[in-house]
Order: sequence, then C-alpha cells, then structure tokens
Amino acid sequence: MKKSAGFARFLTVLSLMSRIPIKRSFEIDFSRADFWIPALSPFVSFTAIGGFVAGMALTRHLGLAITASMAIQYFLFNLFHFDGLIDSADALLPAATKEKRLEILKDPRIGSYGFFCGLLALALRAGALALLSEQGLLFSALAAGLLAAPAAGRSAAALVAWRLKPARPDGLGALMKGFSLRRVTEGAMTGLLPLAAYCVVSGSWPLLIASLAAFTLGTTLTALVVGEAYKRSIGGFTGDSLGAAIEWGEIATLLVLAVALRFYGTIII
Repeated sequence: MKKSAGFARFLTVLSLMSRIPIKRSFEIDFSRADFWIPALSPFVSFTAIGGFVAGMALTRHLGLAITASMAIQYFLFNLFHFDGLIDSADALLPAATKEKRLEILKDPRIGSYGFFCGLLALALRAGALALLSEQGLLFSALAAGLLAAPAAGRSAAALVAWRLKPARPDGLGALMKGFSLRRVTEGAMTGLLPLAAYCVVSGSWPLLIASLAAFTLGTTLTALVVGEAYKRSIGGFTGDSLGAAIEWGEIATLLVLAVALRFYGTIII
C-alpha cells in the first residue's frame, strides 16, 4: 500500500536519523526534511527519559541511570550524529586545504582531534545531566532538559542546512536543499510541544521559560558556530556538519539550562 506524501516524508527522515527498523515500503522524499528534522525530536526525548527512568528503577544509582539514558539515546538515534561530530573535529580543527578536509570527512578512521572532541562531548553531556538531576523535585529539571535538548540540536542542524549550500554535489548534504526558515520554525515548535505540555501540567511556568531560553541560546549559538566553521573551511555544509550541530546543540542546551538552574533553581523550580 502506497504511503501518503506526508507520511512518506516523516518515514524518510525517521529512517535516516534513527536506527529504528522501518520497512522501506515508501518513496524516499526529503522535500520537507526542514520541518521533520526538528519535529521528530520528541522520539529522542522520550527514549532518553525512558532510559533514565529504567536505569533508576533497576539500579537506584544516578550515575548508572544517566549512563542508561545516554546509551539508549545514542544507540537508537545519536551514534550517527556522534560520528559526524568526530569527523568534523578531525577535518576542521587541523590546518588543511579544502580538498584535504573533504577527504578526511570521508575517511572512516578516527584521528586524535575527533577522539578528544568525542570524549569531551560525552563528558559534557553526562556532567550536564548530572547537574540537572540535582535540581528540582523528582528530576523535573532533567525531564525539561531532555525534552528541550533534542529539539535544539535538530533545529540547529536544520538552520545550518538553511543558511549554507551543500559543500559537494553528492552525499547527504546534497539531499538537504530548499530549506525554509518558516518550516524549520514550525518543526521546532512541534518538537517543543511535549516540553510545553510537561511544564504546564507540572505547573512550572518559570521552568518552561528557562528551558525555552536554553533552547533558543543553544540552537542559535550552535547553528552560528558550526555553520561558520564549515563555511570558512569548506565553503558549505555536509552531512557530518548536521551531525555535529545536533550533538553540540543538545549539549549546549543541557549545559545552559543546568548552569542557569544551578544558580537560580530556587526561583525557577
């Protein structure tokens, strides 16, 4: 049975950005990827939250619960993006020509720059999650962070693809074309609906405001930094740049919210 155009676009992006097994009974269509990339972020959020809840239920240990949350999120969604972060570090940080950088991005091996940045990214994420876990009643701050961060990272990636042109005519970057700022915004708002619902139900408007502020700052800074780095280094974006933006956008949002609640938690929560 042929899938509708809208459902095919949804499945196209979901199959690209996750390891969830999806039967390819639909026509590949990236024409609305600008909307669906951020709009699908609740799938990531619920996975991360579920991993944390399961970890706490099974071990009663905060560190192991955070590890469980990260493990299931990365296994189902973020390993592909993490690879883009590592490749980006190896290609962009050393001094090299544009041609050499593009060659490094295609190289499956991990260099010292990528290894270090990968470890740093995981450590920063784990630290931010631990800090959020210390704030509020029943991990409400952690839940808000995990609802906001995936939307921020994927919105940042969509903005990079909107701002820049593909660096080469083939590959994943070449499929991400014709992006619209309006559709990216609509996708981000859709992805943030669970965060809004959670904060409203829990009665914490200040937490919603703080989370949205962290989302905005994390999304904007990541899109600007990653986009500018790729623009200067290779003249456009690639699939690896989108993965790097997703990873750093999530981490930036978690860190901003964690630090804000560390100093103003008694006011916000």
